[in-house]
Amino acid sequence: MFLVTDKFIVRTAFQEDSPILLESALYGFLKACPHARALQLTPVQAREFIRWIIERSLNTPYSIMIFEKSTGELAGFRLYSVSHRDESQDFEPFELDFDSFTDNVKILFVVGNILDNQKNKIWELCPNVNKVLRQELTFIDPHYQRQGIGSHLLRFLNVEQLKRDGFAGIQSEATSFANQKMLSELGYKMLSESEEDEYMWPDGSAIIFPDETKSVQLFFLPFT
Repeated sequence: MFLVTDKFIVRTAFQEDSPILLESALYGFLKACPHARALQLTPVQAREFIRWIIERSLNTPYSIMIFEKSTGELAGFRLYSVSHRDESQDFEPFELDFDSFTDNVKILFVVGNILDNQKNKIWELCPNVNKVLRQELTFIDPHYQRQGIGSHLLRFLNVEQLKRDGFAGIQSEATSFANQKMLSELGYKMLSESEEDEYMWPDGSAIIFPDETKSVQLFFLPFT
């Protein structure tokens, strides 16, 4: 599926896009993500975890890439996976070897648990919802920000088809203040929020974020 605008080409992401998505995530997304910066993650440390997310997302036909029309340069992407109330139906691409990670990467799994806690609250807070499209990663290259890409990414989805496929809406555990603000502006509803004291280093000191980010917020955009 393609969407062509005056400046951009938006299309579905495929399995063969995995290498360019991995490079963009490791050398673009990590630099921009407040959580990655706070945890001082390097591309080498985060590689397997990011690869796991990409493979999970590309297992379904919902992830999106956007390219600058004149140059063909990747301007941004949004990765989606599918989440079910019955977790046995969720796709897991491969098993991550937790013991092989360094200490600060293990902290990423602590943050991952915070994200999962927020993720799972959707089933408690929305008892009639059984299947959602989960927004995993979103990255817009700084050179292309404030050019309407966020709205292009949302418009690209075929909501009527998603409804026919049994999706109740889109879920996002927003990990940055900027993304939280953008989702609110796009009509998402904030359902839940993590506590600041959940972000702790092993020595008990607080993990400090480099911007106004203070928590993970669970957002949901129901299909009506």
